[in-house]
Amino acid sequence: MKIVIDARLYGPKGTGIGKYTEKLIEKLQELDKKNSYFILLNKDSWYQFNPKAPNFEKVMVDAPFYSLREQAFIPAAISKIKPDLVHFTHFNVPLLYSGKFIVTIHDVITRDFSGVRTTTRVLPVYLLKRAGYEITLRQSVGRAVKIIVPSNHVKNRLIKSFPSTKVKAEVIYEGVDQDIVKTSQKKSLVEDTKQILHKYGIKKPYLIYIGNFYPHKNIENILQALQFVDRKYHLVLVGGRNIFLERVLKIAKHLKIENCIISTGFVPNEDLATLYQQAKCLVFPSLSEGFGLPGLEAMASGCPVVCSDIAVFKEIYGDAALYFDPNNPKDIASKLELIIKNSKLKIELREKGFEQVKKYSWRKMAQETLSVYRAVLSNS
Repeated sequence: MKIVIDARLYGPKGTGIGKYTEKLIEKLQELDKKNSYFILLNKDSWYQFNPKAPNFEKVMVDAPFYSLREQAFIPAAISKIKPDLVHFTHFNVPLLYSGKFIVTIHDVITRDFSGVRTTTRVLPVYLLKRAGYEITLRQSVGRAVKIIVPSNHVKNRLIKSFPSTKVKAEVIYEGVDQDIVKTSQKKSLVEDTKQILHKYGIKKPYLIYIGNFYPHKNIENILQALQFVDRKYHLVLVGGRNIFLERVLKIAKHLKIENCIISTGFVPNEDLATLYQQAKCLVFPSLSEGFGLPGLEAMASGCPVVCSDIAVFKEIYGDAALYFDPNNPKDIASKLELIIKNSKLKIELREKGFEQVKKYSWRKMAQETLSVYRAVLSNS
């Protein structure tokens, strides 16, 4: 059978979706030697992926995500291949594509969080893009033969918005990056650790946040909480630099805690494990997520997780994290102080974290996804 995977967000530039796509394709190459796979890539992702299996082939499609060009170019590229199944790894399925497909819906954050604070666009452009998002999402979930979601939380939210998806939605948990696990298991030399921290201008002791800086990430309340935490603790922000980060830094300056903030920009996996290991904890204040990869990466590295008490985190992290009310800066501060001062609690969470991450595997994710492919194809 011929299977097409839309992998234009492949790799680190695609953030969480990019990692999901990368790991899915990596593990499918190990698991499936029978079906023929055609991996759609654009200029940004073309050199990120190099096939390791003879039944995997790269296909160049010069069509950026969320562009008018993808509406025509993607269906045209797929029609040349004549596949039996297409897997779109993000919701934006071209409206003109009429073939059989499954889609991965990673979250419903854009439906839950809207308004001018969530965009860099002027209002008319934002409203147009918002309408385009809604139409595309509705079309995707309506026409897909199967919908893959990363958590029961996302499945329940999707069904609430689109009741017809109840029979289509399939929960397939994501995994933990083994590069981080392997690196964290190595005994780092003191000098190597010092060199990595120096490279990013990090001073100990510190708390760490990994991710982007969109409003739903709720970084502002972490900054508010820092006013009630011992000022010797820095907050390390790991994520791409953009206008949303600039907004965060302006708030920190307004609160007069700018000297407590360290922004590193993008950090590769080989350095990330050290940053996790040396941190007092990962602080994860999101108001909404689809899964929560940074928390599992932190646990795999032996870093305690202090996070929002939202449903998806409780589903994925269980009792291996310390939870706070994300809308209450004083509660956030009290939980951070608790992890800072209580070494027994820190050790307990560390051990629970090591056990929790054993439940998640990229290989298992790919196996379950392959089972979905086979079930759909067998019903053809």
